[in-house]
Amino acid sequence: MTIACVKISHLPLQCELVRAPDLSSRLVIIYHGEESRPTVLDASSDTRLRRGMSLLRAMSQHPEASVIRADEAFYDARWHDVIESLLNVSDRVEDAARGNAFIAIDGLSELYGGQDQTIALISEATTKHGFEARIGVAPGRFPAYCAAIRARPHKPVKLPSNRAAVRDFLAPMPVDILPLENRAIDLMHDFALDTMGDLANQSVSALQAQLGPDGRRAWELVNGIDRSTLNTIERTKTIIDTLQFPWPVASMDALSFGVRALLDRAFASVQRISKAAGRMDLTCEMSDAEHWDYTHVFKEPTDSATLAHSVVMTHVETIVQSDASPIRSPVETISVELSRLGQARAEQSGLWNDHEKGDLDTALRQLNAKLTASPIKTVVDVEPWSRIPERRQALAEVTSR
Repeated sequence: MTIACVKISHLPLQCELVRAPDLSSRLVIIYHGEESRPTVLDASSDTRLRRGMSLLRAMSQHPEASVIRADEAFYDARWHDVIESLLNVSDRVEDAARGNAFIAIDGLSELYGGQDQTIALISEATTKHGFEARIGVAPGRFPAYCAAIRARPHKPVKLPSNRAAVRDFLAPMPVDILPLENRAIDLMHDFALDTMGDLANQSVSALQAQLGPDGRRAWELVNGIDRSTLNTIERTKTIIDTLQFPWPVASMDALSFGVRALLDRAFASVQRISKAAGRMDLTCEMSDAEHWDYTHVFKEPTDSATLAHSVVMTHVETIVQSDASPIRSPVETISVELSRLGQARAEQSGLWNDHEKGDLDTALRQLNAKLTASPIKTVVDVEPWSRIPERRQALAEVTSR
């Protein structure tokens, strides 16, 4: 199978440069994580900073750099726009990770007039969103990824289908690229097997004796044998719904009520087809004919209207506090589009079964009979979207059924 790998290096940084072009002349550090222990997510290549490095250490090395808090939802949304464009080229696309995708291009040459034209369309699917991508083409997923690593923007690397040629191409590359656990990679370095060529010269039995199944898999990959298949995206329909207020609303409570009602309807449609939404696009049309758009890509597909409502209202409450708030007049209509429909995430079962719940109810009734106030409390959501922690949740008494 002929695979094309699309690799967008420094995707968060490229997103920020598109949003603020003036940053292109400065060193930039993008960080994420907890405020108490922020770490580097991405940085200008000139800084030579590693992902995961402490932000304080990075700033001590480059005090002149511009420091930006990561906008993960924005980066995910931009990347998924690229995926949608790639799906317009081929219906066999794997979203491996943010910034990395694989496309099966067998059979597309007849459709587009040749392999070069197919690669050009794949490149255009990234450049039209403002990204510079590296593209590698090879007979397999792993060699295509390695080809993309050695490619340059607008200069794709194509490997022949000959296994020996693929092996020669991979030979000088470090074994750290192999999709194996760190333990296996460290053991290879301990045996002075630093490059894929070093690994390819070993016998498969010796590697398997030291590394087990990882040894055989590594030997096959460095010799141009890749049996893995693509985990392609299932392109499904989207769910679209609209709610029009009887009159323009200007209060946060009314807007929150309308958003919740709209999301309840939309996610009910998602649940009816036993799916979960990976992306949510919300549009508010205002009385002055302006509109506000908000896109959120969920880390895991969800069928929960409560979660989606919390996400939206958290963002709304954040932007309305700013001087440049896009919601400047009463809202007349809100629309939502749920896309990237897939399987819902697995959920943990309840703590108690029905029999144990009955025992709990009995204990609660006995406590309430003996005490003036119930000592058992539960946490309930009040305003989960609020920026003020004290307003998000409250303690309530647990009552028996």
